[in-house]
Amino acid sequence: MELQTSKDELISALDQLQSVNACVIGDLVLDRYIWGKVERISPEAPVPVVHIQKTEDRLGCAGNAALNLRKLGVGVTFCSVIGEDEEGRSLERLLGSEGVPPDNIFIDQYYPSIVKTRVIAHSQQVVRIDKEIIPEKSPER
Repeated sequence: MELQTSKDELISALDQLQSVNACVIGDLVLDRYIWGKVERISPEAPVPVVHIQKTEDRLGCAGNAALNLRKLGVGVTFCSVIGEDEEGRSLERLLGSEGVPPDNIFIDQYYPSIVKTRVIAHSQQVVRIDKEIIPEKSPER
């Protein structure tokens, strides 16, 4: 059986999302992208030297899910934990600029914000660097 959806049915379904509210709970990660160009190999080790041309920060993990819902017109309440650090402030700014209120984001001074950095050269990911330190227990927990 073939499922067919008309353009009008699709538009109607998207319009109905305007009245939907969702609560997203999960990890809020800063996805950092660094694009560059490789023109030589490092003399210190057999690795490429990437000359940075552009950087961009994006919402990752549950933050990306919240953003996708918001772009579909869904009202989003987002709950997560970020660190009291520059990356955490970047995440708050990104949420706000995308129309996702950061009202339910808990800021924990003992929990560094998670950052996943991807270095891309010539349309190929060269390396991914993860900054993810989960403390065993903060004094407030």
